[in-house]
This record gives sequence, C-alpha cells and structure tokens, in this order.
Amino acid sequence: MISKIKTWSRSPLIPARDHGSAILPPADRPEPIPELCEERPVMGWLLGWEYGRKWLERREEIQRHRNMVSKFGRIPSDFSWWLNQRRPLFVRLQRFRSKPGPRPRKQITAFEMAKRRREEQNRKLLESQPKNQ
Repeated sequence: MISKIKTWSRSPLIPARDHGSAILPPADRPEPIPELCEERPVMGWLLGWEYGRKWLERREEIQRHRNMVSKFGRIPSDFSWWLNQRRPLFVRLQRFRSKPGPRPRKQITAFEMAKRRREEQNRKLLESQPKNQ
C-alpha cells in the first residue's frame, strides 16, 4: 500500500530580521522562475542541484541589478540652466555681447617679450655705436 504522505514540498518564505547582514536576498523577491512553477520537481534535478543552480543564477542577476541601481548618483537640478534653455535665442545672444568701453590690453606672450628684448638690445647697440665712432 502506497502512503499519501508528501515527501517533498516547497519551504515557506521566512523573512530575515536584518537584511543588511543576511546572505540571501530579502523575502520580497520577484516571482519564482516560471520553469520551476510549471514543472513538477524531479528528484534527479534535486539531487543534482539543478534547482539550486537556477536559483543562484537568479539571485546573482538580482544582486547585479540592485548594485547597478544603487550606484546611480542623484544629479542636482539646475533650474537656471533649464530656464535659460527655454529663452528666445536673441535674449541668450545678448548675454554674450562684448561690453561697451575701452578694450582690455592685449596679453603679452613669451614671443612678444623676446621680440621687445631684441629690439631694446638693437636700439642700445645703435645708440652706443655713434658715440664710439
């Protein structure tokens, strides 16, 4: 006579008290893998850890997604930039007009400084030559 005692059944979800120190993900996981829900469990797969391997793959995928989402930084809103983009083009171009009035002097570069030194040396040489002759 065959007994109708269940030899295997799914274990109920037990929520972890502290999710930070838990090795497994929290109890409110996504739906189980569809393949496992439709098929009846096969003892060979249970012994061969096929279900465990699929569960671990699913857990790794969830953890990878969770880590990726947590790395996204919050970008602070720049309301003035947003307003500036919605102004007419003419108003924005007015901001970049040069100011009226005297122009600032041209910046002296190293080439110009060397040129000035050469000119001063040549002038001194020319001034000193007539005195010696």
